[in-house]
Amino acid sequence: MRHFGRVVAICSVLWLGCVSSQEFSIPKVKFEYLKPRGFRASIPDVPGIKLFAFHSRINKPFKQFEEGDFAEDVLEPNADGNWVYETTKANVPEGQSIHYWVYVQHEDRPYYATNLKELIRKNPVTTTTTTTTQKPKAVTKTPKEGKTNGKSTSTTTTTTTTTLPPCEPTVTTVNGGRSTCAGKLIFEDTFQSLDLTRWQREVRIPLDTESAEFVSYQATPDNSYVAGGHLFIVPTLLNLDPDFSDERIRTGELILAGCVSPTNNENECRRKAALATILPPVVSAKLNTKGTFRFQYGRVEIRAKLPKGDWIFPQILLQPAENYYGYADLASGMLLVAHILSNEELVTGDGVRIDGHRLRGGPILTNRAKLRMASLRANVLEEHFSDGFHVYGLVWKPDSIALTVDGFQYATIRGKFKDYGTSNNLTQANLWNEANVMSPFDREFYISLGVGVGGVTDFPDGSRTGSLKQPKPWNNTSPKAEYNFYQSRNVWYRTWTEPELKVDYVRVYAL
Repeated sequence: MRHFGRVVAICSVLWLGCVSSQEFSIPKVKFEYLKPRGFRASIPDVPGIKLFAFHSRINKPFKQFEEGDFAEDVLEPNADGNWVYETTKANVPEGQSIHYWVYVQHEDRPYYATNLKELIRKNPVTTTTTTTTQKPKAVTKTPKEGKTNGKSTSTTTTTTTTTLPPCEPTVTTVNGGRSTCAGKLIFEDTFQSLDLTRWQREVRIPLDTESAEFVSYQATPDNSYVAGGHLFIVPTLLNLDPDFSDERIRTGELILAGCVSPTNNENECRRKAALATILPPVVSAKLNTKGTFRFQYGRVEIRAKLPKGDWIFPQILLQPAENYYGYADLASGMLLVAHILSNEELVTGDGVRIDGHRLRGGPILTNRAKLRMASLRANVLEEHFSDGFHVYGLVWKPDSIALTVDGFQYATIRGKFKDYGTSNNLTQANLWNEANVMSPFDREFYISLGVGVGGVTDFPDGSRTGSLKQPKPWNNTSPKAEYNFYQSRNVWYRTWTEPELKVDYVRVYAL
């Protein structure tokens, strides 16, 4: 992985000529070791610093600018005036070494320090680095010993090479068309905490714009939280809330404080139960980066453990940032990075297996029942995809979409979506850009992570689940679909042994 930062075009060609008028040096990197495991690396805030990127490995040197096993782009200093990277995932036994490199954007210029090595000791150690944008040179410092507050400290011997690699051009754009550099990691979250400055929790009741799943998405900490370095998204029954008895679900009202409807439709923010219309019987969560990160073309990698349980499905999606081609009937498209029907065993009425052993991904162009899944591609495993973590990938190029799992590319979908839409009488295809074969996937999209339950599109009518082949308890076209689903909760809820989506990391790279 190459981490380049933002460099003006002339510097990407003649980088030896890009020397700042005032020399800047990366501040000292301070290491602190956490209990029972992990470490903290930090630099003090200096006026002009806009980003601190830290990439590290344990006992494994870097060749150049590969991605670290423990790495993050730190976008702002903390309240104590330090730019801090922290991980509790790393095992750091005394006597081992942390190999690392750092990148600092100071004003509008990138500064690198490479070939760095930290010897792990019981007491915190400070490593000194010296970096400028002038011609690459090596600086070797002799270890010194001294006392600070009566305690011995030491400075490790490091070789610091200052480099300014070229910013190679890329078709990838970020956040409104901003340019970036080829191969650059443009987004990463390893979920050391739930950063609500990067992720927005959706609060709404989904309608038929996507799946009309039988949930309300809420911002409750029980439904989305971080623990042990993983993001958890967990569906729960509404009747577990003491304020919502079964009777109130059938006759009461749900008003969602803080609700935001993409279409200003009040039905996404409140529902009054009456007759066959009930309150959404499941509470879930859905997080997105719509307000903070969106991109066009790139490589997505998400390491996750998918949920298991009847009538559940994970939502690992790319969604259109502006719905440029329209909102109704998914006119602006949607990309599935990873999708399963999480039942342990599920077959169609014709006996075709469609449960959690079958991974699907790719573009969705309409909500029409027969066409919604037609453009998706599948990969089948003997094991259920929820049995362990997998790395789900999507490579979005100007002429194709490739799908991967654990590095294996199982499908490539070429463009010409307008031709497909026209031949299938999709009215939105008339709006798609004829000059771009990827339209409607020729605009910026954002990341969505969530868990859906039920709904009127994902699970085909006539499906049968479990070893007893019990029929799906609702029909997608029935006005009583949600009510019939809820009435059979004593059957399907017993299968929810692992209903949560667990996400280890999300990474997006420029092409």
